[in-house]
Amino acid sequence: MVVVRKWGEDHISKSLKQIDSNTWLIGGLVLHRSLHPSDAATWNDDGDNSSYTLTDAPTPLLAATTPPDSPYIKLVHEAGDASAVWSVGNNAFCKVRYIDEGVTPESVTLNFVRDQRPSFGTPKVLHHAFGNDRSYLFLQRVIGRTLDAAWPSLNEYWQRHYVNAVVNVCKEMAEWKGHRLGGVDGQNIPEYYLVTPPGGNDFSSVNLEAGCKAMGMDCSSFVFYHADLGPTNIIVEDKPSSGRVGIIDFEISGYFPRGWIRTKFRLSPGMDLSASATDNQTWWRAEVQKMLGADGFEDYAQLWMEWRGYKPPQP
Repeated sequence: MVVVRKWGEDHISKSLKQIDSNTWLIGGLVLHRSLHPSDAATWNDDGDNSSYTLTDAPTPLLAATTPPDSPYIKLVHEAGDASAVWSVGNNAFCKVRYIDEGVTPESVTLNFVRDQRPSFGTPKVLHHAFGNDRSYLFLQRVIGRTLDAAWPSLNEYWQRHYVNAVVNVCKEMAEWKGHRLGGVDGQNIPEYYLVTPPGGNDFSSVNLEAGCKAMGMDCSSFVFYHADLGPTNIIVEDKPSSGRVGIIDFEISGYFPRGWIRTKFRLSPGMDLSASATDNQTWWRAEVQKMLGADGFEDYAQLWMEWRGYKPPQP
């Protein structure tokens, strides 16, 4: 089923509406903020000792307005007409996105990753609801700031430390084995780089694996991979101390051929540092892929270019 994107008052960025100063309407849910913590709340906010509770919205729906006018709710990310993210209080986020039929929900992947007891931090799923065409995912914030935001303040020691840390994250995840290319629940992964034809939306295991085989990748086994480890999806300490990292945004994570791990770093400009972080935006992923290569991860970037029909860059 092809999702029809909405505009005007039903645009994805207007999915969260305000009922009053402490109550909001989000799809078929009502979110209410209380001034005190509560064992009955969906989550407590230790930043100001408040609490937030989700309940089903009544019928008919309560009157609500957009955009929310509140110090507790802020739109922090908007990906065109596909998804939007709001911060909620001090330690939660609400991610609203259109539902991709047959694709593993991010909440399922996050719960799987947390069950592995990884060495890195990940968001805790607070609640996940599904409407007619959108999903509403509430996540606990991973403490810190993105690597991209921290980058200008980091010296070379810490920059290289985080390169090494993310390589180790890739190696740790690659120990989690799967039986087919796809999500951890057997559904699909929306990895557009492997879709045939380009620009299509057939994310089936058979279709994505066909592309991998056309590049000569070994598809006899599959390993878990985040597949979008750019600097905005890596959380580091506000001031480096332990050097521990957190990883967020598991929307396209799942089981892939091992050969895709390094190759994705070679190909994806979405893993670059931002222009506000540095003049050398490709340094991050270039260094990560080189270190992955030193650890034996294969590079199929040239074969991917040929498979896609792109001309190689001139020397």
